Amino acid sequence: MAPNMVEPKDPIVAALKKDVLDTVAPNLCHGTVPLDPSEGALFYKDGKSESSCYIQRLVEASERATFGRNNEDVLDESYRKAWKMDISQFASQFDVSKTGILDIVHDQLLHYSKSTKNLEAHLYKLNVYGPGSFFKPHVDTPRSDKLFATLVVVLPTVHAGGNLLLGENGALLNFDSAKQVYDPEAKAPRVAFVAFYSDIEHQVLPVESGYRSLSSASFTTVLKSFATAIASPSILPKGGALGFGLLYRYPIDPKNTNLREFTGALKGNDALLRAYGEDISDLYGDGVPLKKKMRDAGGKLVLPVVWVTQPSKM
Repeated sequence: MAPNMVEPKDPIVAALKKDVLDTVAPNLCHGTVPLDPSEGALFYKDGKSESSCYIQRLVEASERATFGRNNEDVLDESYRKAWKMDISQFASQFDVSKTGILDIVHDQLLHYSKSTKNLEAHLYKLNVYGPGSFFKPHVDTPRSDKLFATLVVVLPTVHAGGNLLLGENGALLNFDSAKQVYDPEAKAPRVAFVAFYSDIEHQVLPVESGYRSLSSASFTTVLKSFATAIASPSILPKGGALGFGLLYRYPIDPKNTNLREFTGALKGNDALLRAYGEDISDLYGDGVPLKKKMRDAGGKLVLPVVWVTQPSKM
């Protein structure tokens, strides 16, 4: 341990660490990836021949969606109204293993460097939610003893409504895929995804228009914990900094990388934690931002550090 490192024994720091880890090592994750039009085709069997995807024809070729109840597949459109295709009936050019989605899910849901397990995604079904479609609150029925999470991939179809709510009434996440499947700046389609532990209750709100085809927790608590820790006279009474070890792997050599430029390439929750630091700059209580102190010292200012989350080999 470095001589200037302060052991985080203060209960306020312990509370901050818990809030940070509860946020950055969650039981769900979500995001988007760009979709190359040449890799987005969907093919299906309509009973007569294989067809390229047109939504209305896709619906006509699909079956009413069932759901698991007491180890049985049940059709009850008062509880779930949607269409589905089994994997023997369709194929897609979209390959989730090439998009980086599984890397994100692995780092988030398997708790970063603590897990050496390989993560595989197994295609289960194609679900289509049209106008008036919905799925009431439920927990996924385990289909394998190796299943630990559900990955939902939403293809870029035009729709409104159909939000996926995780937790009771969306307490964990209100996933609005309609706003995520198109990048207004790049004017390009995107694939939206969300992965979550399979014991999390979730529901699909009614689709208002269009079709939704598919094969976040609040950070307010963390911000309050930051403010409490920084204001506490028992933490770093003579000045210093709160340290957060990176939680993602990065393909860099610290000895040969300009770390000042690299901070702009942080991803996921590492970037979010850095954003908190941008907002809370006065760690000294003397009105001088930390960034200015380090810049004035040539970036080599030695400070006592309370490591909220420990640095790792990553």
